[in-house]
Amino acid sequence: MLIAVVIGLPLPLLPIQILWMNLVTDGLPAIALGIDPPDPEGMSRKPRHPREGVFSERLGLKILSQGIIIGICTTAAFIISLVLHGELVKARTAAFTCLVMAQLIYVFHCRSEYRRLSETDILTNPYLIGAVIVSGAMQLAAVYLPVAQGVFRTVALDGLDWIIVFVLSGWSSVFTVIVQKIRGLVLRRTSIIRA
Repeated sequence: MLIAVVIGLPLPLLPIQILWMNLVTDGLPAIALGIDPPDPEGMSRKPRHPREGVFSERLGLKILSQGIIIGICTTAAFIISLVLHGELVKARTAAFTCLVMAQLIYVFHCRSEYRRLSETDILTNPYLIGAVIVSGAMQLAAVYLPVAQGVFRTVALDGLDWIIVFVLSGWSSVFTVIVQKIRGLVLRRTSIIRA
């Protein structure tokens, strides 16, 4: 929202869309994450210091960077759709859907602070998969059902719009994987140098 206002664009999301996005992405997926199986290596790690904050071990930086990446991708979806179609409602729908999908994709990275997505078995939490599917279906209903279109001020997206949405909504996950790879390489080189 801030980026769009600063560069002189109309607001990419309406208040009702923001409320819906919070409901869809923070409801069922958050509950499903709460019943995720415990990390098998959790007991082998050193306990955290009692004075250590919630955002320790670069967690705050991770949250901030993901928020920035998702925000940039959502704004990009808005601008690209606005340029392609020249319709504010369609551009808002693309941004709205991109934001929801980005968070539904990213939720799988939130299962572990220490392990990569490739190191976790997503099938160990079928509730999370179900929650993401249900939340995705709720978003589709908000975009395609005529009654919901009136409430959320959306219009149907076409194939090109969905390509834009999926490419941009997947970027936060791509960014996370790249950062994890770089961090792994740095840690390996550091341990080799120390040895």
